[in-house]
Amino acid sequence: MTKKIILNQIIITFFVFILSQLVLAGIINYLNWNYYTPENWLRWDSGHYLQIAKSGYEFFPCAGKFGYPENAIEMCGNTGWYPGYPLLIKLFSYIYANDIIVAGVLSKIFFVLSLFLALKISNINSISFRNIIYLCIPAFSFSFIYYHAIFPISSLVFFALAALYFYLEKKIWLTGLFCFFAVVFYPTGFLLPIVFGIVILLHAHDNYKRKIIEFIIPASLGMLGLLLVFATFQYTVNDWEAFIKVQAKYGHDFQNPFLSVYNYFIQHIGLNQYNIKNFIQYQSLTIIVSYILLTFFFIYYKMYRNNLYIWTYVYVTLYFLFPWSVGGDLSRYRAESLLFPFVFILKETKTQWLVAILIGLLCLGIPMSYLFFDGTLI
Repeated sequence: MTKKIILNQIIITFFVFILSQLVLAGIINYLNWNYYTPENWLRWDSGHYLQIAKSGYEFFPCAGKFGYPENAIEMCGNTGWYPGYPLLIKLFSYIYANDIIVAGVLSKIFFVLSLFLALKISNINSISFRNIIYLCIPAFSFSFIYYHAIFPISSLVFFALAALYFYLEKKIWLTGLFCFFAVVFYPTGFLLPIVFGIVILLHAHDNYKRKIIEFIIPASLGMLGLLLVFATFQYTVNDWEAFIKVQAKYGHDFQNPFLSVYNYFIQHIGLNQYNIKNFIQYQSLTIIVSYILLTFFFIYYKMYRNNLYIWTYVYVTLYFLFPWSVGGDLSRYRAESLLFPFVFILKETKTQWLVAILIGLLCLGIPMSYLFFDGTLI
């Protein structure tokens, strides 16, 4: 029976994966480009990851470079990007020399693994129309193009799901390990140990000693990952703060996320002129409304009684609000792709509602993918 279940999960996973590739291939073909051209999957940050993988970190004053005045105090370089993904690219480049192809394949592998874990966590064991539609929802989630592009988005999603899977299996050390990987791969990976910390504190537990241990392990390994990242910068460019200094020029500062969401909603709710670029705003507005509905249903249906639903709500809350708390030049649409795990809240949803949600996601995701391939999104 176990082998049959795993086979069913593998079949659903690859069916949905192939479906996602057909959709993306259709969009690329519409633009008269080639699905198999590796450069089509590159955008701004991709170049930094590939450069780090190829020649390591660099860190230098911006003064007199890239249009900065001679007296500029900003710092430039590629230390604004974390080392996990570039290191993996470098390792696999010893097997296959084309690092662009390696990076793209890695992103797709993490995406496939994420789909498979979504089935495992949801306890979906059989092949059916409903189960395929259910898995299509995260596969075509917000800004789904970034699961396939040369970015570490799909890797962070995988680490989050792997950590959750082992948490539900009561293997807290493995949960901590994947929290460590999440932190090393992506700047917002540090939120994952916080998610588990909150969930563990909220979870009723008779054995308080075990609860404390469960709290400490993901937090400690997450902190270890963060220290490793900054130690890497110290070792390679001789500056612990190299990441912060490079990112500083993008104008990030703390803002009240609730106020940011409110102001954005009021400012953009009146969008009535059709323009494909407006889908960036449509997606953010949809997520805002969806989060409000999610909060209502979470409380009304007492979903906080279920450990999986608690984790999902806490995860979605932190990864939804954090980008709104950071000002400056931020590509929020990339952060929105990290909301992949929201699908777990839909576990008991009727099939017709799942179909409606999937259609809505495709109506957003296809134009967003078009904007990626035509160079609007970075």
